[in-house]
Amino acid sequence: MPLNVVYGAQRGDEGKGRFVDKLAEEHDIVARFNGGNNAGHTVVLPDGRDLALHQMPSGIAHDHIVNVMGNGVLVNPEKLVEEIASIEERDIEVGEHNLKISSGAHLILPHHIYADRIREASVERQGSTGSGIAPVAADKAMRSGVRTEMINYDLNGLFEMICHGLKAQRYERRVLGLEAINEIDVAKEFVDTAKKLGSYLTDTTVYINQELSKSKPARVLAEGAQAFLLDVDHGMWPFTTSTNTTTGGVCTGLGVAPHYIEYKTGVVKAVQSHVGGGPFVTEIHDPEILEPLHGDMSTIDAEKGTTTGRTRRLGYLDIAQIRRALMVNGGNYRHNLAVAKLDWVPRFGPIVKVCVEYDYQGQAHDIAPASAHALKQCKPVYEEIPTWEENIQDVRYFEDLPKNAQKYIHFIEEETGVHVEMIGVGPQRDQVIER
Repeated sequence: MPLNVVYGAQRGDEGKGRFVDKLAEEHDIVARFNGGNNAGHTVVLPDGRDLALHQMPSGIAHDHIVNVMGNGVLVNPEKLVEEIASIEERDIEVGEHNLKISSGAHLILPHHIYADRIREASVERQGSTGSGIAPVAADKAMRSGVRTEMINYDLNGLFEMICHGLKAQRYERRVLGLEAINEIDVAKEFVDTAKKLGSYLTDTTVYINQELSKSKPARVLAEGAQAFLLDVDHGMWPFTTSTNTTTGGVCTGLGVAPHYIEYKTGVVKAVQSHVGGGPFVTEIHDPEILEPLHGDMSTIDAEKGTTTGRTRRLGYLDIAQIRRALMVNGGNYRHNLAVAKLDWVPRFGPIVKVCVEYDYQGQAHDIAPASAHALKQCKPVYEEIPTWEENIQDVRYFEDLPKNAQKYIHFIEEETGVHVEMIGVGPQRDQVIER
């Protein structure tokens, strides 16, 4: 069972990229199984520079890793070509030897992005990143989308489909006051850019399964984008993304059988955050608490979205919600947690609140409901935990943490029944405690 999974156990922005980057050292393949360029993972390179990734798997900074974008990923060629260029500017090689894109992944086309803009400019806006994710997922479900294989097999058909899609939106764009465009020029530019990805396309399902079936199997790390509460089936619908963010999405998004999955690592952040709309039971509204929690907006670990740049909504750690994420993603069987931003807990003050259950219409619930409508009616039930004053960014062994920091981690373990395997104590690549 040589396949391990890293997924977000909260609302996104938990710091999955840095833990994937850490775990990549002991794997051979890092594979993205869902999402598109609406995701944002930040990796800190050995020289201290940060690398913002949106579609590229977070193993790209490791020379020995083959990075795979599975069939469950939604590919924006224009953004991916830009991303590859930004990676290469940091002297990281990207080629057919270390990047493989599924020929069955769906393409985000220009009219998908405009469809997002049209919706966000109307009364039906949902706080989307404007990346075209929902429209391309809708076309995929309606069997009217385009897969990446078309780049190598039918560029003329791709060009015509884009032109048709954009022309069909002329009236809506004009009514909403969006910019006028030349559909032919937009389509031509898109096709010319998409061609640059042709050499990376392959049947990644066959590739991964062959690697997993070897006498000495490759070690595969499946990297999830977004997070549990944004899962289209198990999240706080309709305030979700349009793909499966759970471990179940690994099987469909990569084309691998469930028995290959060994360990699951759910990533949680001590300062829970969210970008966009939707109910947030433990959200903090006090500006005196929020200011230190948001941090210096010029730093890598500031609480702003990697993709959107928007200031994040922040809240207290929510154990009731984490319990649901753990339940759906594998219970306590071969399941670990990674906790990010332990070093930020003292910013809450001498005491930090942690939600241990919900009060829903006068009844106690230790597992969060899935419904966004029910979540809106939930009230958090808190326990207060003492924090610490020491700076822990140089700590690398759990036993060297302040006693209250150790108690904080033990509290999470006791409440969830799952071992905390990794702890982030700073934004740099080596600022991780492994247990």
